[in-house]
Amino acid sequence: MEVSTLMVGWGWSFEQLKAGWKEIEELGFDACYMGDDLFPHYFDDDVENAQSQVEVYDPWTILPIMADSTSRMRIGSLVSPAGRRHPALFAKMTSIVDTISKGRLTVSMGAGNSPDQRAALGEPNLSGMGRAARLEEEVRILDSLWKNERSSLEGQYYTVNKMVNYPKPVSKPRPEIQIAFKSKKFLTRLSAEFADRVNLIGGDDSIAQGALDALKSHCEDLGRDYNQIKKGRLCAIMFTDEEVGPDQLDRVLEERARQIGKKTEDMLDEHKDLVLSYVGPASGCVEALKKRTLDMGIDEIVMCPDTISENSYENTMKGLRFFAKEVMPGLKAL
Repeated sequence: MEVSTLMVGWGWSFEQLKAGWKEIEELGFDACYMGDDLFPHYFDDDVENAQSQVEVYDPWTILPIMADSTSRMRIGSLVSPAGRRHPALFAKMTSIVDTISKGRLTVSMGAGNSPDQRAALGEPNLSGMGRAARLEEEVRILDSLWKNERSSLEGQYYTVNKMVNYPKPVSKPRPEIQIAFKSKKFLTRLSAEFADRVNLIGGDDSIAQGALDALKSHCEDLGRDYNQIKKGRLCAIMFTDEEVGPDQLDRVLEERARQIGKKTEDMLDEHKDLVLSYVGPASGCVEALKKRTLDMGIDEIVMCPDTISENSYENTMKGLRFFAKEVMPGLKAL
């Protein structure tokens, strides 16, 4: 089992970011991903609700520095949304980061970001199918520009004409592509064709299993080995001293939300709908995660202590240290 983390870092200083990723590598995590956001959000529709004075760093500005100051763990985004950058520019950026990292880059992409960020950029209000089609064009252009001397593609959303990208990334044949999705609906066939990794974002086990089944079916149709694709799952993990029963969960989440300065309704939604959630003592964490990951064919967890949104540097690193000491050895032994 690979054990990774998403370093959200909203509200952190640049010095805290640097200290954080260096310690994350020292703690033994296999990968450190950064979110790709313009401002703090919680999948809100209204731009007016965006917090305007909280530090949020662009990952593709920060990742070259992370690459140069670490040596072992994989690095990358989770996830870079379709439409954020022209894929020809993105191919140039990612090629350089892959070179600096000596081939440790994972480029994670998804069909779109939260509605408030799309609205803030004035993006067209594409359907889910439209966003997936745009992502497919981006992935095809990236793949070609990473590998070929010249690339041409005329699509609905992007056109490149005999485009060149040099220097090439050091990873051969190209950097890892990771595609993130929640269900089987739009992206599983694209993943079967191009993804080296997938990440399942969502807490419903039946939906996650359905997505994996669809991915496997598409792999069979395309003649690709399903087992070649690494499967990950995003997790929010909250440690407590005692077992937490179903009737106690809301109260425990509400109390932790108050402790870390988070909206109660956001904490409840996150742990019940948005991510794989574990709430309980460290002693039960490995077995609980195994049932909802490895037993389903998931071989990477991407964990966040308490929450996948805003959390202080101190709270985040305290949680990662505890997890690395008490839980990580058991997961890596699976």
